[in-house]
Amino acid sequence: MTEKKSRSWIWAATLLVAIQIFVLVGLWQLRQGESHSSSSWDLDPQAAQREAAEERESREALSNLPVPKGTVRLTVSAAQAAAPQAEDLLEQAKDLQNRGQFDLAEKVIAQAQAKDTANPRIRIAAALLAEARQDPGTALQRWKDLIRMSEEGGAIRRLALARSRVMEERVRLDQVARAREDSLAKSPRKLALAGLEEKNMEVGGRSFLWKVRAVGGTAGLDARQVTVRLAFYERGSDGVLKKSDPVSPRWEKGPPQGERDGVRAVVAELRPSVGSAYAGYVWQLFYQGELQDESTRSFA
Repeated sequence: MTEKKSRSWIWAATLLVAIQIFVLVGLWQLRQGESHSSSSWDLDPQAAQREAAEERESREALSNLPVPKGTVRLTVSAAQAAAPQAEDLLEQAKDLQNRGQFDLAEKVIAQAQAKDTANPRIRIAAALLAEARQDPGTALQRWKDLIRMSEEGGAIRRLALARSRVMEERVRLDQVARAREDSLAKSPRKLALAGLEEKNMEVGGRSFLWKVRAVGGTAGLDARQVTVRLAFYERGSDGVLKKSDPVSPRWEKGPPQGERDGVRAVVAELRPSVGSAYAGYVWQLFYQGELQDESTRSFA
């Protein structure tokens, strides 16, 4: 009886071991099959070629998509070529200035300077634009900047020097005009400019006659307190503006001392130096040191 039980246990143990071995063999075959399938795809050259061909076809299809009507396909190089260059912007600014669109011209000239900061033609255009805007202060600063960056003795340096002198005089005249307005606001004027006559002389010079009158209601002025300041300007053969030799104006009958004296004349004659041409003047009338009136002629 005991021998039979021992044999039964042995058979049961053997069967259990066989089942475990069978299961392990099945699992091992399953793992081998998965590994073989994966590695065979990775190493299949035909599959890699098919994938590359599909990728290439996709890129070609994207590049050959139809472009909407009225548009163009833009590449990086084409975009750079299509962007306006500094010289193109300069021409646009000049055209806007000629049409009186000064604000837009300023914006365009600023863009041109940002693209090419060392281009003297752009800086010259910027200074001339400020002159056209009647902004002598800005124009003067731009000419001075051009003087600093230009070659000494060169044509650009000479032009910038000449124009800077003109702008300096205009700035001074603006200051004089503001001083005159302040003076008149504090103390009403007693004398005023009534007219001007300017004639060419046969000897190559030029004569000037300023007509002065006393303001209505004025009487008892002291002729000794009336002063006329006069400065002529001429331009040399090199284009540079400079002051002419001093010229003393004279009264034909003395300054008016009251309204009843009517109009009195102040005269002066100018003969520019050899090789120079008349460019303009500044004429100012004072009474007791206070500006009464003035007259100027452009130096441009």
